[in-house]
Amino acid sequence: MATLISAQHVFMFLWIIGSVAAEAFEAKPGEDVTLPCNSHTDAAVTKLVWSRPELKGQYVVFFRNNMADENNQDQRYRGRVELKDPEMKNGDASVVLKNVTVNDTGTYQCRVTIPTMPKELLRSVLLIVSKGPTKEEFEEKHRRKVGLGVGLGVGCLVVVVVGFALGRFVFLKSQSGPL
Repeated sequence: MATLISAQHVFMFLWIIGSVAAEAFEAKPGEDVTLPCNSHTDAAVTKLVWSRPELKGQYVVFFRNNMADENNQDQRYRGRVELKDPEMKNGDASVVLKNVTVNDTGTYQCRVTIPTMPKELLRSVLLIVSKGPTKEEFEEKHRRKVGLGVGLGVGCLVVVVVGFALGRFVFLKSQSGPL
């Protein structure tokens, strides 16, 4: 007996398969990172959950019926996470994680519920925050390198000018003969 599969079921299957594979993003401490999640439909998002498996019942973001639920939000993420598009137009449930630290490294999972799909859609994102200089430390180091380069340039210019002057003096002295 043959079974008919609707286009909606095929779409949902392909979306879930494509979404479960984790996408990796790299960041430096202090940067803001967008964690992407999109339901690929124009339907309104009725529930959005961003989580990390190790948080055990706490969430990065929990959003239902157009309201964020901060009671279930892990304390480490309060004030640091916001929706990329607060209206979640076109199913965009991406979030911006601000001022990341090495402790933010890990797998983030996005679950989206929309009225036309009875099941939640899932997307995994691997965030790697590498130990490295913060943006401010990098800029300070760069300023020092520029300052060192300018100092060396001026020093070389002084040596060239003094060398030229001494060479000219010696040359003129040799041309005039003994006194």
